[in-house]
Amino acid sequence: MTQERIGIFDSGVGGISILNKLLNGTTLTECVYVADTAYLPYGDKSKRVLLERGRVVTNTLLSYGITTIIVACHTSSATTLPILQKEFPQVTFIDMLAPTVIAAASLTHNNNVGVIATSATIANHSHKTILKTIAPDIELFEQACPLLVPLIEEQKIATPESVTILKNYLEPLHKKNIDTLILGCTHYAFLEDTIKQIAPHLTLISARSCTILKQINRTDCKLIFLTSNKNKFLESNALNFLNRKNIPIELNSF
Repeated sequence: MTQERIGIFDSGVGGISILNKLLNGTTLTECVYVADTAYLPYGDKSKRVLLERGRVVTNTLLSYGITTIIVACHTSSATTLPILQKEFPQVTFIDMLAPTVIAAASLTHNNNVGVIATSATIANHSHKTILKTIAPDIELFEQACPLLVPLIEEQKIATPESVTILKNYLEPLHKKNIDTLILGCTHYAFLEDTIKQIAPHLTLISARSCTILKQINRTDCKLIFLTSNKNKFLESNALNFLNRKNIPIELNSF
């Protein structure tokens, strides 16, 4: 798939892990990134709130002329995406959740797969539902990790605190003898190195490794960041998580 203008939305910086993958080489000329930080984290919000925010974000991106949107939030994909697809037929929504499940099913050797995600995503069992459809012989073990997104937003990526919390979350999955782990939240991609240190035997699957946009080298992409709370999403936040430091950023509120 080749796109020149695209939107990405997430509750915070998690979707930047997807943006970094796109900036490594795509046909992108402009990206509008929405960080709905006034409602961060999405993982503890009700379906009603998530649907309302999905509508607001989609309409905001449409006002910028964006009709292809990467849903860089597994919580939104798990809870509200089917409704948004029906309500906005003019929009092409690119889901990052299902590709991770498909990848995990193809890579596991012992048919024991784990997934870590937000509480809302785990409660919806979307990963398990998809996996049962494509590979019913594979066992999926779920683990809610409500503390991880706040840690990442605070840029506590490899601190003693984050390592301890990760070990506690991974321990029940280790007991299930998993060999493959789905990082069921785009924020968690920033923890990959830390997870590899804790569990080097695991094959890690993240949404950024499953992007479907055609990769062609490009360096002149225009980035527009929109945030619903500038106190929680400053330009410095974006720059700290972006791999490309030489791209000018426009930061606005919505």
